[in-house]
Amino acid sequence: MKPLIVASIWLATAGVCLALVPQEQQTRRAFFITASSSAVILPPAISGAFDGGGSSAYSGRTPLEKAAKQKSYRDRIVADVKDFNTLGAAIETGEVDGDAWVGFFIPYQRREPDSVGRTYAALLDLIGVEKSGGGAALLLATTYAKPNKPPNNLPQYKKYESLLQNFNGIKAAGKAGEAKKAQKEWSKAASVLADYLESVELPADLSDPIYK
Repeated sequence: MKPLIVASIWLATAGVCLALVPQEQQTRRAFFITASSSAVILPPAISGAFDGGGSSAYSGRTPLEKAAKQKSYRDRIVADVKDFNTLGAAIETGEVDGDAWVGFFIPYQRREPDSVGRTYAALLDLIGVEKSGGGAALLLATTYAKPNKPPNNLPQYKKYESLLQNFNGIKAAGKAGEAKKAQKEWSKAASVLADYLESVELPADLSDPIYK
């Protein structure tokens, strides 16, 4: 069988399996099952970037299309940062599980997109899903590339790459039940996230009203 046909069959099968995964119950046990079995995030191929619905990204053929794409990606990123802040607030109170943790880390696809078009929870919407490509952070970074030029050397793309393993420490601390360590890891992750936000012309201050 030709490699292209095999690849197409594999992708179609994977998509069906993902769509059939049920919503995880928001409990401590559910979160840690999720945390221990979630996909490892790998740097995606540029062509694999997804727009929240699984389709490939492009930065827009005209200035208006590009502006519309950028706005949609920024809207999603703002929502992701809001969820990250919600997680931080929960950690400050000593929580190492619960709705805020599940709402940020759960890897399963939503039954329906939310109000800004996110089909995954905040973390995967932001940095992407293994094999499916990068999330909103990559999609927005690539819109800064010149036509027919790869984005790999862009500062926005490099800031995106720094996000890929940025949140693992928080999840590990939560799994271990270490609230103080989770708070430290959240602060470290917030600094890296702020650098990315500034590079894509969003407020770097996570306490900005836009993220409330």
